[in-house]
Amino acid sequence: MSAEVVADVANLAELCRRQATSRGEERAFVFLESGVVESASLTYAELDRRACAIAARLRSLAAPGSRALLCHPPGIEFVAAFVGCLYAGIIAVPAPPVRRAADDARHSRLIAIADDCRPALLLSTADTLASQHAILGDRPVTALATDSVTDDGAEWCAPDQSNEIAYLQYTSGTTGRPKGVVLTHAGVLHNLALIVRGGSRPDEDYGRLAPTVSWLPVFHDMGLIGGVLQPLYLGQLSVLMSAQSFARVPANWLRAISNYGAEIAAAPSLGYELCLRRVTDDQRDGLDLSRWRIAAISDEPLRASTIDRFAARFAPCGFRREAFFPSYGMAESTVLVSGGPLEGQPVVRPFDTRALERGRVARATSGAGARSLVGCGEPDPSLEVVIADPETREPLGDDEVGEILVSGPSIGAGYWDDPAGTDRTFGAQVAGNRFLRTGNLGFLFEGQLFVTCRIPDLLDVDGRQLYPYDVEATAVGSHPGVRAACAVMDGENVVVLAEVEHRHRTTSRDEIRNAVAATVQAEHGVVLGRVALLAPGTLPLTTSGKLRRAACRSLKLGDK
Repeated sequence: MSAEVVADVANLAELCRRQATSRGEERAFVFLESGVVESASLTYAELDRRACAIAARLRSLAAPGSRALLCHPPGIEFVAAFVGCLYAGIIAVPAPPVRRAADDARHSRLIAIADDCRPALLLSTADTLASQHAILGDRPVTALATDSVTDDGAEWCAPDQSNEIAYLQYTSGTTGRPKGVVLTHAGVLHNLALIVRGGSRPDEDYGRLAPTVSWLPVFHDMGLIGGVLQPLYLGQLSVLMSAQSFARVPANWLRAISNYGAEIAAAPSLGYELCLRRVTDDQRDGLDLSRWRIAAISDEPLRASTIDRFAARFAPCGFRREAFFPSYGMAESTVLVSGGPLEGQPVVRPFDTRALERGRVARATSGAGARSLVGCGEPDPSLEVVIADPETREPLGDDEVGEILVSGPSIGAGYWDDPAGTDRTFGAQVAGNRFLRTGNLGFLFEGQLFVTCRIPDLLDVDGRQLYPYDVEATAVGSHPGVRAACAVMDGENVVVLAEVEHRHRTTSRDEIRNAVAATVQAEHGVVLGRVALLAPGTLPLTTSGKLRRAACRSLKLGDK
């Protein structure tokens, strides 16, 4: 299927119908149980029939424009339910299913999302629906097990307009409560086309695209776009597995890429780091990663060391360093703002550390006093990226670090039912145009977008702006007993929260504290206000594995 075939569709529902007509009995989705065995699959025609049946049922239960919480366990039933919502004109709200009663973080997140979007419907599978429904208490929702809906041949008719809301994408909540980004059909289709442009060769044959493999949760922007909507847009097979299967055995992801001959697979830096730490040499032997030509990687910020070490470790399997596709984006921009380059090595440049700490951009030679940053590609021409002063919104010079502002068709319409938050985040004015405030600091250099830090995460010490990720990496490397760390401000002091490995539980606490404090002072010139030692698993994380820094700041700083 060529890119031109999908370019004229008005909405995502029409896209799915077009693919069902043109691709019919070709497989669209496969789910790997435990990350290994095919346990379920859907052809494009089967997906269309299932979605039509679900849409007919949804329309009998709620009016178009109503919200539906999708709380499905990992599997392809989510895909059928999501497309069914598109067909019915129901606003899908992907949400993390709560797997166990003690999962307080997911429990709280689901409640927060439900209270924010006030859904009319709760969708899940028959074996998990009751437990998800119970979490919502007496909230007035109608619960439906979508895998129990029978195909009664219901007729389908298209939703009305391309500028209508397609779904709500809730943010990961790294800096506070999750917020529902309003994404329209037109905006999502624009971002899907943008991704195709950024990741395509001029001679690309879209009719013969190899599969993609994804373990990313479908309730996250990267997982929903990369694992569901982009494959639907391109008409390729998407091989899905659960994040839990990947976390238990990271080699499962690489094995699926090898077995299916996948050309495209994406993950945040955490995914590649897990492969480095936990894939054994025996598991690596026999893998064929030579066909993996786009290894999308994202983080804030990206680390060159992750790219270098992964490329070296898996080079014997045919993996090429130039397959790495560094990218930058967020839920508020649908998913992608910039990425690449498609062919050639990732762009890594050394910059003067002291200059960066004072908001300036200066090239440096590698070595002491230099910080290597990974470029996140060139912004798509259909988007406008401006580097501005975070306080005044005035555009800055090329040699200055500022807040990344973005404008263009992919940008979300705002936050659900939050006019004030929408105005703060989506209403920055530059030269009479509205821009999205990303909350990220960065700069443009040689056409590449470099991302340095989240604004709320900065460590402000004596006029220097330190990046917490650097301090955290130093803390982890300071002593073998430190497995993870988070650096936060406590008044005017920097405090490091450090998790201690189980095997070092008998190691002197003073030894570990002193090692962290001394190494951070030597590397960064910062005298820590305190080093708090915590038990493994104490640092709060988002469902995508990122530090929930707002929650970290509120932790009691006593040892656990």
